[in-house]
Amino acid sequence: MRVSKFLAGSLFLAALTVGFVSCKNKDKEPDDPFNNGGNNNTPGQTDDTTAKGNGTEADPYNVQALLDMKTDGTLPDKDAGTEKAWVEGYIVGSYVFDNDPKFVIGAEPTVKDNVLIADDANTTDTYAVSALKLGNYSTVVSLLNVPGNLKKKIKVYGVIEKYCGISGVINLEQVYIDEKVVELPGNEDVDVNDNMTPSEAHAAAELLQAGAVSSNKAGVTGYVSKIATAYSSQYDNITIYMSDNQDTQETFYVYRMKGGSALKVGDKIKVTGNLTNYKGTSPQMNTGATYELLESVGGGSGEGEGGGSGEVEIEGTLLYTLDTTDAANKGKNSSYADSGDITINGITWNVTGNATTQPWRIGGKNLDAVDREVYTTTPYDKALTNVVVTLGTKTITLNSCKLLYSTNADFTGATEVPFDYTEGAIVLTNSYPANCYYKLVFNCTETSGSNKYVQLSKIEFYGE
Repeated sequence: MRVSKFLAGSLFLAALTVGFVSCKNKDKEPDDPFNNGGNNNTPGQTDDTTAKGNGTEADPYNVQALLDMKTDGTLPDKDAGTEKAWVEGYIVGSYVFDNDPKFVIGAEPTVKDNVLIADDANTTDTYAVSALKLGNYSTVVSLLNVPGNLKKKIKVYGVIEKYCGISGVINLEQVYIDEKVVELPGNEDVDVNDNMTPSEAHAAAELLQAGAVSSNKAGVTGYVSKIATAYSSQYDNITIYMSDNQDTQETFYVYRMKGGSALKVGDKIKVTGNLTNYKGTSPQMNTGATYELLESVGGGSGEGEGGGSGEVEIEGTLLYTLDTTDAANKGKNSSYADSGDITINGITWNVTGNATTQPWRIGGKNLDAVDREVYTTTPYDKALTNVVVTLGTKTITLNSCKLLYSTNADFTGATEVPFDYTEGAIVLTNSYPANCYYKLVFNCTETSGSNKYVQLSKIEFYGE
């Protein structure tokens, strides 16, 4: 058959065009569900997978069924899920917040608190994944702890909702890997008594399964060796470490014990409460324990090794509290490098850092002596005698810390009050005039390429 020169030329040009477009799209394979490099799909859509299952143990949802929930708008938002269902897929990676890209296919880098699953064990498509929040199962499922779980089939029963920004399952109650039930290590309960030492209590709690709580209360007698989190008048609790004697440090962790406003390092106390093993890695006294003061060291600042501080005598009346450990004070800004405003108890604060965590995290990555600031955009109308700054864990290098105050919103003519990092409450005594703006400045250095931070737990204003 004869073909005209015009038709032959047209077919040749069409073939070249198809080949060019195909190669161009191939080079833009997505590596992050939120940056698809030109892929016309949206997160939660794939071309070759069909939703399957009804969420029962016999017929679990596949991953595409969860992805379709996000696409059609039926997926509950974070912390809003109520439906429990069975979901099945293959472990293909992890969501690593500090990594770029965050959605990682493969065994590393990884984290302990989640895994990504897909319908295809060999997928490289980050649009085809859902996330599992491992909770108590982190030690026996995560790729950080068990890298051999990569590409294994996993079936879970838990609550379906948005997690890691995509379709997810949280609050896992049952887990199967390759058709075998995954048992949590440890015991469901342990024997306790009313006359335990901190080291004995730690050893007993260590035997519990992740998240398990002893059915009976333990009585633990020892010494306060460190104030981990200063007393909160708002919640009337304190977090401490106990030791068997005054020569040892940080033997047993007591989380959010009731009261404790006057406790000091060195005090001998008896704590009564239930033991637990938080996430299977932190043996401790469960929240809500009570204590009896047996002997007081008297006086002193309550400082222990590591710089923790207990309740400090502060002149003046507490007038204002910014408590970032309270979920009600959670901000919208999650980027360490960006800033955002949040109004708490009538004062608007501008925060450069991750204000979605409790406590807030100030810092970032790839920083060389960079200032990170938290400041008021509205003046405080009363004169102050003390500003108390409570800091938590520090993973970043802090070159300097200072408080600035000024009657000008742009902080011209500001007075500086420098201070050193201490885990716990830091009392900055001064004569602060009325109608001042306040700014905390943390000069940070971080060279590893991963986000590091200092926790900013609380800011308190005291005056007459």
